[in-house]
Amino acid sequence: MVQIIALVVAASVGIALRQLPDYALQNATDYAAEMGRLRAAYEPTLGPLVGIFERLGLFRIFTTPWFAGMLVLLAISIIVCTWDRLPKIRAASAQSRVEQPSAFFEEQLPGRGLVEIQTAPSALTLEATAASIAAVAKSEGWEVEIGSDPERADGRIILADRFRRSGRFTLISHAGLVLLLFGAAVSGAFGYTQGILLTSGQALPIGKIGAAGGIVIKNYAFTAPRDATGAFKDFATDLGVFVDGVEVARRIVRVNEPLTYEGWSFHQNFFGPSAALTIRDAAGALLWSGEAPFTSTAEGSPYATLPVPGSSAGLELVLQRDAAGVPAVLVIASEPDPGVSPTTDGALALRTLFVSVLAPGEFATAPGAAFTVRLESLGSYTGIIARRDPGALMVWLAALLLITGFTLTLRRPRARLWLRIRASERMVSAALLLERGADGAKAARILTRIGAISAGESR
Repeated sequence: MVQIIALVVAASVGIALRQLPDYALQNATDYAAEMGRLRAAYEPTLGPLVGIFERLGLFRIFTTPWFAGMLVLLAISIIVCTWDRLPKIRAASAQSRVEQPSAFFEEQLPGRGLVEIQTAPSALTLEATAASIAAVAKSEGWEVEIGSDPERADGRIILADRFRRSGRFTLISHAGLVLLLFGAAVSGAFGYTQGILLTSGQALPIGKIGAAGGIVIKNYAFTAPRDATGAFKDFATDLGVFVDGVEVARRIVRVNEPLTYEGWSFHQNFFGPSAALTIRDAAGALLWSGEAPFTSTAEGSPYATLPVPGSSAGLELVLQRDAAGVPAVLVIASEPDPGVSPTTDGALALRTLFVSVLAPGEFATAPGAAFTVRLESLGSYTGIIARRDPGALMVWLAALLLITGFTLTLRRPRARLWLRIRASERMVSAALLLERGADGAKAARILTRIGAISAGESR
């Protein structure tokens, strides 16, 4: 229980604190960049605790060796505890003794009573009557044994046992739990997840750049059709996968229809608008051409920033619509102002070079700017989640084992029914023992089929 509580606390911290993305753990540059974002988010409230949390690995809990060690230790503990319980499980599912003394059938005990059969058996018909009762129980799905009455030679005891082995199915649940923990440890230690933003026609690598056999994914086309109300009906990406420059897989991916390749899965996850721009210098030479994705918002409008290659200037882009709903891009070009001292927080003062609102095909510049900006078109970018999870199969199998084990254990509680018949007696002594949750109606149906239950005598 202490181990489970410790894992729950650690996992809760991992859920509460923003975690480093998997790609940030591949190289120092990405790690520094992502930790810089986390410090900016948490230092105003946590202060120096951020550094302590980083050293403890609290920003990457699910990939730390100590978390994987806790999972493995809990799995070992469950195995040891299950091994210790094996004798009890074996005893609980063992075959019951058929022969029982008269004290076992005393009517004041719980679950005891009498069943009246239509005709009292004789010494000659005793075996046939016992066989008939056994046949009724077998037809209802019970295991049946017939034994002798230890107190009378002209008596027989029938034991009907239902779901005798259900207790053993807890071993399936325990095996599923252990496998789930190992799967989680494998996923945390060796799994990888990365969100990739791709504009139209763009290709980007997955994981570590330059690695042999590295994977590159390419956005051939993105579609997001709308219905008559303007709501999106669907969004999907025509995605290609390349290895060493050769395309090895391609398909249309959606949220629940991923492209899979060699243990990788690529899901459609998000999308947004983008602007295709061309930036040229004063002489008309090309400085940059491509799509700028609007990944942020400013006053409720899509917003993006873009540096101007070869200069200290930068662009701010805001996607807007006029009263008629026609889209346009507000372009604000600025550069650091060397004549103004930095602010108290170290930020450089900026001076605006020009501000323009561009429709597709229009361009903007100003006498003080050494470049021009042309809006070629407006489009969309797509967001793909790339995931490699070597523990996924173990987790799915574990889930199947857990569901199967719990279902067979909880939905099949054991029930046992002893019936004692004696020659020349129409009243049959009955003893019904039910585990919690067992269906007593099954036993009642057997008793009804054997004979009418006497109204003041049966219990």
